[in-house]
Amino acid sequence: MSESEDLIKSVLLRKCETPNLEVKAALNGTPKVYDTLSSFSNQIDGGDIVFGIDEKSGFSVTGVYDAQKLQKDLVKQCKEMQPEISPSIEVVTFDGKTLVVAHVGGMPMGMRPVYRKTAGITRGSFVRSGDQDIHMNAAELYEIEAFKNGYRDDQSVPSLSDNSMLDPDMTEDLIHRAKGERPHLAKRPDSEVLRLLGAVRDEKPTLAGLMTLSDYPQQAYPNLCVTAIAVAGTHISQDELGNRFLDNKTIEGSIAQMIEETMLFVRRNTRTKSVIKGAVRENVPEYPESAVREIVTNALMHRDYGPYSNGTPVRVVIYSDRIECSNPGGIYGGQSIEDLGRANIQTRNPALVSLLEIQGVAENRHSGIPVIRDEMKKAGLRPPIFRDERGSFSVTLYNEPLASQNRPQSLSEEVILDFCSAPRSRQEIAERFGVTTAYVARVYLNPLVQRGLLALTIPDKPQSKNQRFYRV
Repeated sequence: MSESEDLIKSVLLRKCETPNLEVKAALNGTPKVYDTLSSFSNQIDGGDIVFGIDEKSGFSVTGVYDAQKLQKDLVKQCKEMQPEISPSIEVVTFDGKTLVVAHVGGMPMGMRPVYRKTAGITRGSFVRSGDQDIHMNAAELYEIEAFKNGYRDDQSVPSLSDNSMLDPDMTEDLIHRAKGERPHLAKRPDSEVLRLLGAVRDEKPTLAGLMTLSDYPQQAYPNLCVTAIAVAGTHISQDELGNRFLDNKTIEGSIAQMIEETMLFVRRNTRTKSVIKGAVRENVPEYPESAVREIVTNALMHRDYGPYSNGTPVRVVIYSDRIECSNPGGIYGGQSIEDLGRANIQTRNPALVSLLEIQGVAENRHSGIPVIRDEMKKAGLRPPIFRDERGSFSVTLYNEPLASQNRPQSLSEEVILDFCSAPRSRQEIAERFGVTTAYVARVYLNPLVQRGLLALTIPDKPQSKNQRFYRV
């Protein structure tokens, strides 16, 4: 049986569309699929369009009116896209009826957005959200434009920028460190050092300069801060007195100051336990502090500072069972979650990262994500969850213990199916339950897929690194 036939069987079994699958009835002509061609092309793993299945009649196989003409019409629609796309097209006979399957590949970030020429880039660019094609918003379009054209928003200069905003002691310390660590800067004038590092442009502080060398950059960027809240339960709600939060704080200052203030907030609103090691009593925090520091630092360092996002703060929420940290801006360059900490991903804010590196606040070695994973494992806690959803990136740390590496009692088909209510990768599922990807695939995922209880978002490429599993 071909991959397309497998795909059709899985569609009929689960009777739903997915982020990577669209079905179209085509008994009376070729449907317009410009929006879906755009959305599939604008995501990493692309998607499949199956012509000849009618969603409105319960995903029944109707077949297509004329497979030859449909292919020609589809190719014509593809040529109307900018840039033109070339999906692979197959004609399949299933249950005695003819269907057409188009496999649309995802375009790299440098070739996006893919849109219909006659609609224009604003009205013709789409992204996939669940089983829907949604217009790209201004922030998403700008992020692609910024990547393609090399815009550096950390080098922008706000209209209110003034050298008096830079703290003299912080600036002197940075220059001293830079000259000591970077030989090519050692003999240069201080003003040139600041310019070469990207802290100053046209004799005024840049965004990167203000966020690292001003004790109150919020005078120029009021919302470039951290909003931190703590709630009593596992979701935000009001108590009988109308109180929504146990604690909440708007944290301002330079990035270094915001990191320290956020850490104080987390310590104040999480528990510690005493552990006896030999003759020594140690206080162990509920969450490893190095992991918490990394997620906050990464959020402030790698967030989107562009014009559509600099009005949005970084957000930290402490629940009874987890900490969530989110920031505007998805993974830069259109990379996937699986690439985090494993691939050499481009940096969105190179000047800002360089300044923070010199200050000793952060490093640019792509080691932050591995540190978070390792620290949670060493603390005996379940792995972190990373999410990249329509212009927002988030990390969740749970205070639940890590399951045993042997067949865990807490791991069962039921809990896997529950966890996969939303599409999950092999890595996410394995990390969630503290097992290897090979183990969870062999013992749980493959059998559940074979029995039709789990479905694949990319059924024609079962081993794709972008594969997701979801409950049918």
